[in-house]
Amino acid sequence: MQWTSQLITVLAVLAGAASTYLVGRLTDRDRFNRELRLRWDQRRLDAYTAYVASAKMVGETANAILGRRLEGENDEDQSARKEELASFEKRRTEAFESLPLLADGATIEAAHRLNEAVWALEQTARQGRTVTEAEWLALADRWILALNDFHAAARECLHVVGTYSRRDLAALTVDRPERRATSTLGGSNPAELGDR
Repeated sequence: MQWTSQLITVLAVLAGAASTYLVGRLTDRDRFNRELRLRWDQRRLDAYTAYVASAKMVGETANAILGRRLEGENDEDQSARKEELASFEKRRTEAFESLPLLADGATIEAAHRLNEAVWALEQTARQGRTVTEAEWLALADRWILALNDFHAAARECLHVVGTYSRRDLAALTVDRPERRATSTLGGSNPAELGDR
């Protein structure tokens, strides 16, 4: 009888040790997976931020060039701004290279669409081609919509909760005819308001 109680005690100790080991392993694995996920999410966030910031700078600089060109500024006066545009475009190209390694499919597709919109603006600005105001606004609108789509896809990939306020086309830093009419009537200029 005594050996039976000793056997039960030994089995209980072994079962306790095994369950403690198993719980410890599961906890360690969960902690490791959580830390790994956080590390990758941080890398994705850094890559997305670098890419979208450079895409925004390319677009804003191209818009400035096109706007000044419509006002009559010649290409020689814009040479410094064109060099700046080339530098931002190089930075955007470099920043894009990490996206296919880190992003999910929807974010990569949104980045491709943003690239195309940025190229359309950038090439028009660098080639010295004169465009009508309507053509310029269409290029600028396409760029803003692509920025919005990239932000939405990146937020989805990073599992960011909450609502996302898309950039309004009217908030674009382009001097639109409707802005000129509002500012002439004494209203506030939307270019001075909101996120740029």
